Amino acid sequence: MQVQQVVKKANDEGGERTKLPVADDGGALQNGCRAPDQRQGVNRSRASSISLTVEHALESFDFLNTSDMEDSEFSEDEAEKPGRHSGSAHGLAAGPSEALTEDTGVGSGSEGSPVPMTTGNEHLDQVLIVHLNNCSRLLLQLGIYGPLRCREIYALDKLLREAHVLEVVSRLSEDKSGNISTAEEVMPLLKDKTVFSFWTHCTESSNLYSATVERVLHKLNVSFGSRVNEHFSGPAEAVFVKLVERFLDRTLPKRARSGNVELLTIFQYLSHIEEQNVPSLPSYIMELAEEVFLVQNLQSSDKDVVLKTMKHLSGSQLQRDGLKAVGLLLLEENTKIGNTAASMLKTLAEDSKFREKALVCYLELLENEDGQLRKVGCTALAHLKAIESIDQLVYLCQTDKEVRDVSKQTLLSFGEEGKIAYKQMEESLDGMQRLLGSVSMASTAF
Repeated sequence: MQVQQVVKKANDEGGERTKLPVADDGGALQNGCRAPDQRQGVNRSRASSISLTVEHALESFDFLNTSDMEDSEFSEDEAEKPGRHSGSAHGLAAGPSEALTEDTGVGSGSEGSPVPMTTGNEHLDQVLIVHLNNCSRLLLQLGIYGPLRCREIYALDKLLREAHVLEVVSRLSEDKSGNISTAEEVMPLLKDKTVFSFWTHCTESSNLYSATVERVLHKLNVSFGSRVNEHFSGPAEAVFVKLVERFLDRTLPKRARSGNVELLTIFQYLSHIEEQNVPSLPSYIMELAEEVFLVQNLQSSDKDVVLKTMKHLSGSQLQRDGLKAVGLLLLEENTKIGNTAASMLKTLAEDSKFREKALVCYLELLENEDGQLRKVGCTALAHLKAIESIDQLVYLCQTDKEVRDVSKQTLLSFGEEGKIAYKQMEESLDGMQRLLGSVSMASTAF
């Protein structure tokens, strides 16, 4: 799919969308969930808060159209002169690369021309394909609704980042014909030199733009494996797999981790480092290792290990994966483990910062594709006494048969406010059913 086609598809998908809050560390979810007496004020102020529309996200791709207009101002003779990139969609030079044409479905560099699209560098072409495919995948998330529409909100946020990547690719193609000699040229403002030196270690001298997942995992083990093994008892490989998954923003299939020839791009790698504000790559890996092995202990088949881990947990140790693991323990058949997890969650929630972090995590689970995790979200919100989530739980009661009973119990656990919300929902559904029944009878009579 050509860049313009990506943008056109996004326009088609998003032309009628309403405003969505910016996904900023769960801020959108918190703004969407308030106590009943706060909701009206939030709705009034939302228009003046920072917001993100599909149209706004697509405006980040405007530089692509500008590039098209600029190219159209030159005649065919001028376009053939040295230094001009003919057939440019976004500053891409026409060249010998066929991979970009084949993988993106673009038949030519310009309409009627047999010359395939290229950045001028075959390795940058491969990277461009990865990010165009990312755009296509993210566009499929638009229009997916749930209690909070967080999948759509996050997809828009990621589309903005992909737009920035395409802009950098365009600049590199125009200014350097796609050729770079150091990783720093991609993101010169990043200060941690260990980030660049490790990436250079992963790549080959002829290609600084990408490395296979297998090679990155191997280099992580060579560079940091012994350090992780010195401090933790678990296998270091689990830490490195989790890190690469964060770079790629998706889970790696277990069978494909060894010998995986999938590409990790320099943009995926550096964007994650920048987004997480990583001060030092080694320290970031050690922090991640602590989180990974904590989750492993919470998921251990040895109940004593699970109980011992929960006994010494602090709120600062629990990040998203840890909170999910604790939530799963709430559904444990082992009563002692379930009660311990519930008691721990209630105690930790006395700290407002932890409660805020946990609230965002469990609200997100309400839209998870896994029904078991949606149940985790409902159950955890009950223990957090999150009356801010009443509207979202009512939504689940109305639309999600798999978790209807759990969401109902959570609503009722909120006391009078939850009971009123549930009663109003039932009355609304009864009224709708009576209306539909009347319409059906009337149509039958005719």
